[in-house]
Amino acid sequence: MKAPRIARAIAVAAVGALAVAGLSAVAAPAGAATRTLVRFVTSNAPTSINAGTQDTNLTVNNDISYLVSTGFQYYNNKPELVKNTKFGTFKVLKQSPFTVQYTINKGLTWSDGTPIDAADLMLTYVHASGQFNDDATKTLWDSASAGGVLSDASKTPKISADGQSLTLVYDKFNSSWELGLDVSSLPAHGLVRLAYPTDSPAVAKARFLQAVQEKDFKVLKKLADKWNTAYNILDTKGVDSSTNPNLLITSGAYKIKSAVANQSVTLVRNDKYKSGPIPTIKTIQVKVVEDSTAAAQALANGEIDLLEGQATADSVAALKKQAGTAVYGYGTAIYEHIDIKFNGPAWKGMPAAKAADLRKAFLLTVPREDIVNNLVKPVSSKAVVMNSFTTFPSEPGYAKIVANNGSKAYTGAISSRIAEAQKIMTKYGYSATNKLELKLLFGRPGNERREAEAKLMIASAAKAYIDLSGSANAKWSSALDAASHDVQFFAWAKTSTAVASPRETYGWNLDTDEALGGNYTAYKSVAASKALDKLTGKLDAAGVQDAYLAAEKELYKDAYGLLLFQHPGVAAATKALKNVKPGPLSPSIVWNYWEWKF
Repeated sequence: MKAPRIARAIAVAAVGALAVAGLSAVAAPAGAATRTLVRFVTSNAPTSINAGTQDTNLTVNNDISYLVSTGFQYYNNKPELVKNTKFGTFKVLKQSPFTVQYTINKGLTWSDGTPIDAADLMLTYVHASGQFNDDATKTLWDSASAGGVLSDASKTPKISADGQSLTLVYDKFNSSWELGLDVSSLPAHGLVRLAYPTDSPAVAKARFLQAVQEKDFKVLKKLADKWNTAYNILDTKGVDSSTNPNLLITSGAYKIKSAVANQSVTLVRNDKYKSGPIPTIKTIQVKVVEDSTAAAQALANGEIDLLEGQATADSVAALKKQAGTAVYGYGTAIYEHIDIKFNGPAWKGMPAAKAADLRKAFLLTVPREDIVNNLVKPVSSKAVVMNSFTTFPSEPGYAKIVANNGSKAYTGAISSRIAEAQKIMTKYGYSATNKLELKLLFGRPGNERREAEAKLMIASAAKAYIDLSGSANAKWSSALDAASHDVQFFAWAKTSTAVASPRETYGWNLDTDEALGGNYTAYKSVAASKALDKLTGKLDAAGVQDAYLAAEKELYKDAYGLLLFQHPGVAAATKALKNVKPGPLSPSIVWNYWEWKF
């Protein structure tokens, strides 16, 4: 699953993965249980230590990033945004121009002992603002936050004399400004030393800041190349103490001991961490088990302690039968969807009107009701087909939006929708012997529910003369942005409550003529983008709903794609592990890791 980032808008969805809050640091009490290892299983393989790129902006990567990061704030499970004053503070200095000063407390260090300071905030600004992309190469930083909040601050921020504060002047007010800037999980000095190994940490920071001030793209390109790819583990043997130590520097409660592609990531407590509560758990092993039934059995066998993934009816039933297992059902802010890839091979060179009609024909065949009834309701009886691109069924305004956004065209009996699709296809000369070929990207191997969804879609599309083909792809997240397929199938996981977050997913930067950071479809609508741009301004609740509706009308008119369902949240843990409290926003299961204990 992708996490929409609203520090692009945040992210994903969070300002990245923001760390722990203003709680007093506590050690394990005397006489406490001695067990200090948690084995946490996820169904998705971690792909990178850096969760900030478009390719690596995955929920599992953000979970790990959260555990190894610290910052100004985090979301609890209510969800509420909680300030972390042990890390630092930020305040508005001026309303016009809108000016914010961010200050990191003195005495905080990265895991290698290097101070955390404004240079690290500057790194976030550089990769997320879009102001440091060389015109010749277009995009240097493959940031998932591109085009978000920080793009509204075009002037390079100023650093205070003591190096602890950074002052940001926004070109205009942005409603998500509180989520705009934080320290990423990667240190500025560590990044520089990947490119310039002989630099000391102090020299590395100085080199970085000088390159920023002078816009030295020779240096910045070198750094961007490292930021984009050096932290990836999927195509390597992984990382540990024998590899470059600059890859393993962290600011949060944990640091990375080792990461092995498609197997596990091992985190150990960071003894330099002072900006939040000290967790009782000393070691967390993140393991990959894609088969949900196998994961449930591993929990029953005592091989793991905690699991989260895409549950099936069989795996949930098995979990509930296990005497020593606690099962947690909860609402998530994750939604499944099928999107058209507008620059896909099937649509290239096709007249616009024809392409729009064929997109609609395909979407009419999507058996959403069968998907929900057969695959989701057995897990959550309250599951419904979702019909809004911006609002969950449980949220205010959903009914009004759905009644007016154009989604009714894709409701009713699937047989009637397929008949309508057949008429459209016949109009353009397609038939049982001349089918439209569409390539589908739908996820990693081993994702049982996604594979079942794809089978239902392929069978239904065939009835309307559409040959939909696709297979699982271990590198599906990297492929999302490629123009190698026509339809894509995945889930967004929101990480913030920011009203402007849909802008990052469906919007287009009309000033630079580029897709925003979360727009993986190459969808460009001037009308939709203008409506979504309004969300960054000062709108009341009614204004937000009006902007959502205006954008959704365009999305449905253009046959952008279809919503499927809100993911049911299911986690399970050994009853010996206390204080597991899943929340709706990513990182849902690990947000309160400091409270875990045996």
